[in-house]
Amino acid sequence: MSRITDPMKIDRIKKAVMELMCDHGYNHMSISLISEKSGVSSGYLYRYYSSKDELIQDVTESNMENIRSALLFSSKPYATFYEYLYDFIDGLFQLTNSDPILGKFIAVSSQETNMPEWAEERKDIESGNLISDILRLGRETGEINEQYSREDIELVLSALPFRYILMEFAKNQHKQFSKEEVLKIANLCIKALK
Repeated sequence: MSRITDPMKIDRIKKAVMELMCDHGYNHMSISLISEKSGVSSGYLYRYYSSKDELIQDVTESNMENIRSALLFSSKPYATFYEYLYDFIDGLFQLTNSDPILGKFIAVSSQETNMPEWAEERKDIESGNLISDILRLGRETGEINEQYSREDIELVLSALPFRYILMEFAKNQHKQFSKEEVLKIANLCIKALK
């Protein structure tokens, strides 16, 4: 007789993955830590996930719509790079204010250098055309210096906003990000690419 999946246990597992990724990073997270944190046996966990990579992929996939709607505005036309940048950072900070664990998970994932290959490929697919589009827009409006490449844009967008979230959470775990901070980080990004 097959066993019934307990959705509450699966939710606890996913929440534990996000919290452990935020607290320990990818390399220091293990199935046994996930099992302990979620209060679910390792055997139960292995019944649904063969590895921590598969778990992280499932957590990422199950949150992808929230992430996309908060961070990717490709359907909205922008007149300037600054408008895009402001919306991107504002969306990221609003998402983080409403779901701090998810916001921190996204920030940690963006800074992690040893993520599985599927995560790097997904990041490239999700951001590839968008980065090229905003680079073109920024050059057309004179907001991005001609010397900067697609990789430079990606570096600035993945470093400043996400690192700021992690620095602020290190000081205050209950941090709520403000519109003033959106402006500050958007201006820092613009200055970095001028």
